[in-house]
Amino acid sequence: MTAVEEVLTDLANRMFVGPVWPASILVCLMVMYTLVALIGLIELDLGAPDIDLDADLDMDVDLGTPDLDAVDFDVAGGDAEVGHPVGLDFLGGFAATTVRWSNFGRVPLVIWFGAFTVLFWMTSYGLWHAFDASRYQPFWLPSILLTVRNFVIAVVVTKFVTQPVVGKFSPEPGYDKDRLLGATCEISSIEASPRFGQAKFRTNAAPLLLNVRTTGAVIPKGTEVRITEFDPTKRIYTVTELEPETES
Repeated sequence: MTAVEEVLTDLANRMFVGPVWPASILVCLMVMYTLVALIGLIELDLGAPDIDLDADLDMDVDLGTPDLDAVDFDVAGGDAEVGHPVGLDFLGGFAATTVRWSNFGRVPLVIWFGAFTVLFWMTSYGLWHAFDASRYQPFWLPSILLTVRNFVIAVVVTKFVTQPVVGKFSPEPGYDKDRLLGATCEISSIEASPRFGQAKFRTNAAPLLLNVRTTGAVIPKGTEVRITEFDPTKRIYTVTELEPETES
């Protein structure tokens, strides 16, 4: 065996062992994608992904009290109401908030996955050969647990690495406050309070799901409310209950 073959064999043995396996496979896939992109077979898309986690759409989730009621879906011009277990609502809200925090969807996917892949591999390779290999055997269970740990570390570091480029490739989502302020919407969460609430703003297409707060009162689901203020930093609307019309 030549010296080059020995080096390559040793490198392969160090890369494809225990919890380093998943990260090494991900690196290989990234390298293959980059090579194919470089020769022009696919376009390296640097545009931001069509995932707007900050917009006031259905994916905008507040980690306050989860909506314990059903979620409405527009189906062929009608509404189909599908019930959700409380646990799934909470897990969904937690997952969406975690994704939003990690900057996934807020920067181009190529940049996010590229940074994550490199950091995931560096974390997995470095910790295994410097720390874990002397304490664990490369069996399935410890490898899976260590991979989860490395994944979490890589996501956290990716958040801070990608933070400087957030908003550099696409403008921040716009909010037509001139259109929304003074308009009415309907409370869609189980209730709206000064701490939590969501409301549907009707449009010609699918309704917008807004994060709302009240000025003090607790407003039940289905109540028509008026939008009075908008906080652009938190993207939260202040609403008040419509006063009943007095008969003349």
